Amino acid sequence: MERPTQENVDRDLDVLLIEDSEPDAELTIRRLNAAGFRCTHRCVVTELEMRSALKARLPDLILSDFSLPAFSGMTALAIARVEATGIPFIFLSGTIGEERAIEALKCGAIDYVLKSNLMRLVPAVKRALADAELRRTSQLAERQVARLTGVLHMLSGINAILVRIQNRDELLNETCRLAHRVGGYAIAMVALINPTTRMARPIGWAGWNFFPEPDQEFPVADHESGDTSLMGRVIRTGQPALCEDVNLSPFVIDGKDELIAAGVRSLACLPLRVDGTPIGSFLCGTTATGVIGQEELLLLEEVAANLSFALQYLDKQDAVRFLSYFEPLTGLAKRALFCERLSRLLTRGTQSLPRLAVAVFDIEHLSVINDSFGRHTGDRLLQCVADRLKGQYPDTEQLAHLGGGTFVSMRALPEHAEDENRTLHRDFTRLFDRPFSVDGHEIVAKIKTGLACYPEDGQEPNELVQNAEAALKEAKTSGEQYLHHRIDMNSGLARRVGMEHRLRTALDYEEFVLHYQPKITLGTGKIASVEALLRWQDPEGELIAPGIFLPLLESAGLMAATGAWVLRQAASDCRHWRRMGLPPVRIAVNISPPELRRRNTAREVLDCIGDLAGDSDWGIDIEVTEGALAGDSSACVHELRLLRAAGMRIAIDDFGTGFSSLGRLSELPIDTLKIDRTFTSRLPADRKGCTLVSTIIGLAHAFDMTTVAEGVETQAQLDYLIREGCDESQGFLHSRPVPKAEFERLLGSSRPVMGGLTAGSPASRTRRA
Repeated sequence: MERPTQENVDRDLDVLLIEDSEPDAELTIRRLNAAGFRCTHRCVVTELEMRSALKARLPDLILSDFSLPAFSGMTALAIARVEATGIPFIFLSGTIGEERAIEALKCGAIDYVLKSNLMRLVPAVKRALADAELRRTSQLAERQVARLTGVLHMLSGINAILVRIQNRDELLNETCRLAHRVGGYAIAMVALINPTTRMARPIGWAGWNFFPEPDQEFPVADHESGDTSLMGRVIRTGQPALCEDVNLSPFVIDGKDELIAAGVRSLACLPLRVDGTPIGSFLCGTTATGVIGQEELLLLEEVAANLSFALQYLDKQDAVRFLSYFEPLTGLAKRALFCERLSRLLTRGTQSLPRLAVAVFDIEHLSVINDSFGRHTGDRLLQCVADRLKGQYPDTEQLAHLGGGTFVSMRALPEHAEDENRTLHRDFTRLFDRPFSVDGHEIVAKIKTGLACYPEDGQEPNELVQNAEAALKEAKTSGEQYLHHRIDMNSGLARRVGMEHRLRTALDYEEFVLHYQPKITLGTGKIASVEALLRWQDPEGELIAPGIFLPLLESAGLMAATGAWVLRQAASDCRHWRRMGLPPVRIAVNISPPELRRRNTAREVLDCIGDLAGDSDWGIDIEVTEGALAGDSSACVHELRLLRAAGMRIAIDDFGTGFSSLGRLSELPIDTLKIDRTFTSRLPADRKGCTLVSTIIGLAHAFDMTTVAEGVETQAQLDYLIREGCDESQGFLHSRPVPKAEFERLLGSSRPVMGGLTAGSPASRTRRA
């Protein structure tokens, strides 16, 4: 009898014996056990018993006698080839002849062993088991190659539809169909999350015949204990999940019993990402356990990555399409879409509604609201305005947002309605009767309106809107609340457009200049510092005042570049005066609220002024409006602190006209309060004005700040300021803003400057800009 060897020790072997002789069966099992196999066996003698045994459990090996009383070995071999494919079949007989043995081998038997020569049994069994294992490995590899080939074809098909299908839902449905039909997956599904509700919804699926409609939403939890589905878990974690056996999976699987009943045995689920954030998941299922290997998982991850890219592209394409036609802040149409809608209305409605009004209206002083409360509050106000308009106009196709605080609407008018335009304006103004509650502030908004009517004010949509805008601009210039379009308005608009066009090249052609207006120390009558004021030398030769071109600079988005030029030019002039040996003077430069709110403002300012930042005598100081420090101004205050730490001084310009809290003065990095000219002009006759100016001077001194009175034009005003202890004075009484060369002569004079350009020069006291 064969001794056990290390090679075959501790090997389990399930044997099906087709044998009618119990002693022969026991002898066979004893010899296999002696060779190191741990055998379990079943013994059958009829065809029915054999079929029942194979149905109950497939064995590792079938050993069959060739001749049985009610059964034949060849019949048993034929049954095994059908119902136990791949299981090694060996004839163990005492009656088989050579010719029958060869026939048996041709029909699928692995070997034959004579009962009279059982020494061959163990080697034959080992060889048969080894061959069977080799075949199984080869077949498994072939099946895996076939699976991977199917997945590759699926990947190729999906890549093809990614560039062809532009509709998201259609794309995801076709992806699932390819996964099912071409990839060979029993089921496939794609679900996307709604980030607001944290609910995911299946968008595409295939192979879900056991579910009537697998399109119900399911939650995506915030933590592992809340997971209710495999797809939700993958969206939550952003990590792929592989369940090699659904029945033994550690993950929560929604509809697990239905999947198992439908024959689904393993699942792979991959995250879909947009900009790195999981926004959905892609699920595939197979009918066998453990068949999704590492190579297949990598291919599925590539499918998921390509789908993610396509979804991101489609999202951006949708965003671009939306932004092309709608204002993202209010959701209302832009000009182009509004004109397109207006064109359709004119085309189909001119017979029944021959007249139509286009109204363009603008929120007054929106920039002051932005400066006072912050841009965020201004944006929220625009959204509140849009919401009220949508309530007034249930059909939002009649509305548009032209940008900033400007909106436009259209309304059909009855024929011969002479007062309808005024009524239309009243309807708009009623919308603004109630204050808007925005971020804890009650904001009262007023509007100005420009109107144009079809057909008398224009035949084309663009022409109507432009003429309504021209009427609005004229209303803003003239102070009227409402104006109907007139032909002559367009020429004024054309002039302003032309001026804006020339402004865009003013920096390149060096058309900007700085004028300087001194600030006088009231105790000595000498120049304490000077304010740099921007002027524009128009190409046509006219010196244009800032009140005209500064709003155009802001609307054209040129304030930042112009502000940087002012800083560099002021610094250059300051260095020039220092080289000339003139008395030290500091130059104050205004920074607008939009410039102050830019990121890295302090760094950009310091880059512009260079070495003057740390000079205590010669240097550049900053003036900001009071409104720039109202509301949520923490970022602006931070930038000002950086500038102050670098040696610059900070002044609040036009103090008393904004919305800031006096209680914040002690917290702000401020050196100087400039009393606004509207208060100075009331001195000394107006009692309330005197009280207000005296209060500001006392408040500033309490916080160790300097006060500068702006707009001083009379000796009486100056005398009052001196009595109340004001530190400095600025205005036409001392000097108008003058060009650089003229200011150099003024600075070089040793005489005090009090009543006019110099003491004893009163002629300048009554001059006006």
